[in-house]
Parts: sequence; C-alpha cells; structure tokens
Amino acid sequence: MFQDRIRENYENLTPGFRKLADFIMNSTLDAAFLTATELSRRVGVDPATVVRFAQELGYSGYRELSREVKHYVRDQVTATYRKAGEAESIEALLHSLIDNAEQNMQHFVTTDLANVVKAVEILRAVPHIWFTGEFTGYELAVFMTKKFKAYGVPASVFYPGMNETASVLPQMQPGEALVTFVGTEPNLDTGYAVHMAREKGVKTIAVTNSGVALPARKADLTVIVPGKSPIGIPTFGALMQVASLIWEAVMKERVEAAGQTMEDLQGNMEALLQLRAATPKYEVATAE
Repeated sequence: MFQDRIRENYENLTPGFRKLADFIMNSTLDAAFLTATELSRRVGVDPATVVRFAQELGYSGYRELSREVKHYVRDQVTATYRKAGEAESIEALLHSLIDNAEQNMQHFVTTDLANVVKAVEILRAVPHIWFTGEFTGYELAVFMTKKFKAYGVPASVFYPGMNETASVLPQMQPGEALVTFVGTEPNLDTGYAVHMAREKGVKTIAVTNSGVALPARKADLTVIVPGKSPIGIPTFGALMQVASLIWEAVMKERVEAAGQTMEDLQGNMEALLQLRAATPKYEVATAE
C-alpha cells in the first residue's frame, strides 16, 4: 500500500516530495479526488514533481498511485465518514469517532513521528522552555507549562499579544526553546512571536493541525498533527495526544529529579496543613 511505501522512503524524500507525502497521508480523502495538476497546486510544487514523487515510491506514474489511494478511500476512510453520518445512536457515533481518531494517529505515526523525536531531543537539552499559542492553543500552552513546572522543569507561558511578546522577548535567551500549539485558526500573532524568537537564537517548535499556518512556516521545526473529523469540524484530540507524548518523552529523562520535586511538594503540603490546623480561629474571622 502507498502508506507503507511512503513510510519506508520518507526519510530519504526531498522537501518537495515530503510535502506531497504529508498531504496524501494527512488529507487522504482530498488527495483521492485530485489530478496531478490539482495536487501540485494544493501542495505548492510543479506537476512534474508529482509524477516524479510517484515514481520515487515505485509506481509507474501518478495515475497508478492515485488509483491505489482511491481504493483505500473507498475501503476505509469513506467508511468511517459514512458510519458517522448514518449513526443512529450516540454509541454508534462514538464508535465512528474513535475509528477516526485511530486513523488520525496512524497517519501521524507514519508521517510526522520523526519530527516529534526531534522536538523531544531539543526539549530535553534546553535550559528553559517557553510556551505560547492563540485561541485554544494558548490554553494548551498554559496546561503544558504547569505540567512541566510541577515536575521541576523551567518553563514559562505568555499570550502572543503585541505588548506581552515585546516584554517577553528580552527575557528569552539563545539556546532556549519556544513551543507553540496551533489549531486551524490563523495564529498570526503566534507567527510573529516565533519569527522574532527564532531571530534571537531561540529554538522554535510548532505543533499544529495546519502546515501552512504562519507559525508552522516560521518555526525551526514543525510537527503536523492530523485534525480531520467525520462530523465536519476539526478535532483537537490528536493535538492533545501529541502534546502529552512530548511531555512524557521529555520527562522520561527527568524521572529521578521529578520524583524529588514531588517529594518536596508533598512535604510542603503537609507543612501547610499543619499550619492551617494550628491557626487560631480569630486569624480567619471576619473583621468587624
């Protein structure tokens, strides 16, 4: 199957070929109905590159590759969307959404897991991690910052508005890292923050559902997470799964230090409880 061929050859593909591979793996349903010329326009390469890409994978040309993609869509992807549309109960709908989530993660493992490896390697080595994002991406950035800080990893979060970005940039140091979480929204301010942080020598990583969003185009490293859903609106489940994967993989190297941090936290909580128990009632009474 084309997925196996892409996975086996992905590391040796040129940047143009990788763009085609990413699109076919992440947007299989769309790719199935595009001609070579239409696919080239969607991805931003010339039509001849599409033909050479198919030949690089061992096909006689794009027509043969396209035929295989169409068969796959007919047999698998379309079935998931049909099940969601025809679901007669919440349970049936949930089963179709779970199937879609599994497909999204399978596609991700095939196409972009190597970039997660690179992201983890970067984050394990840097002295400080910054997080940012807009819309719901900011909330995920806040959550990830709290998770890292709770286990003793130096981390900070900021909203990429003009004033806050301007005040945070002087605090960033070369060799630190900036991680952004980007959904399908434009995220222009996040893109500007990534651009300026990168100019300072900060290592920038975008974890996104959209490879063409401004932060994704400006970052040193972009992790593209599929966001397709059979109900017609983008899903954020895979984005959160990948964020969790990154956190767990980074923390694996800090297990011992994290254990000590949690022991300290527990000790501090016990001390606070003792202080609370010993506090006289008049200390908390309402002043008259």
